[in-house]
Amino acid sequence: MPHTAPCPQPEAGTLLRVIALQQALEDVATQSDFLAWATGPLQAVLPHASMACGVLRTDREGVVLRRVLQQGWPPGYFDALTLEGGRFRSPVIGRWALQRKPQIVRAQDTASLGDTRWHEVFHDMGLHNMAAHGVLDHSSRSASYFCLSRMEDAPGEQTEALLRLLTPHMALALQRVLLAEDMGEDHRPAWLQRLTERERLVLHWMCQGKTNWEIARICGRSEHTIKNQVESVRQKLRVNNRTQACAMASGVDLITQ
Repeated sequence: MPHTAPCPQPEAGTLLRVIALQQALEDVATQSDFLAWATGPLQAVLPHASMACGVLRTDREGVVLRRVLQQGWPPGYFDALTLEGGRFRSPVIGRWALQRKPQIVRAQDTASLGDTRWHEVFHDMGLHNMAAHGVLDHSSRSASYFCLSRMEDAPGEQTEALLRLLTPHMALALQRVLLAEDMGEDHRPAWLQRLTERERLVLHWMCQGKTNWEIARICGRSEHTIKNQVESVRQKLRVNNRTQACAMASGVDLITQ
């Protein structure tokens, strides 16, 4: 039976910094706190210039972004890779969803992932040396996902080990701050009152990755009507696209029955 070498563990000094990072996450209460932690203490063990994280769901049709938080990420990246119907294309997220282990992507690796469009956007926007990992919530089938890019050194096995240690704690902190900041005192976001009952239903199906045509069939309305309601939802939520609308609506009860 072949022997598989264990993933190398960080040195003692690095482990002490990791423990300090985990403890510091317990004091993170806002999105600003989380980003300050990522651009400050986290740099000591995982130096990077760009970070994107959030809550997502994957299925056979692709990736649905529920919530996105970013720091130093290229403007236009998510729009460039959002498909019709609001799904997001990322071979790295897709591979993580299958393997459930840290993903390491060096600049020379991107073409081998089999997505030409993603490969082009990745390089055109100056991303390189990416490391990503997530935590799956089995009850909701959603995942907290974290991606670091523009790393100073090419990531490797040490990076994998650090992500395994830190990601569960990062996921808890992220869920905590998103819940605290997105909900009002009555646990309902303020923007929800601006939507009509029909617009809430449309947003619900948008979050399920349905196209305008599919929503029209489900709701018994014309595709033109649904298109107008999607645009109304976008304006009332003050977002630029469907992906951002669905991200804001993550975890919100849009319909009562």
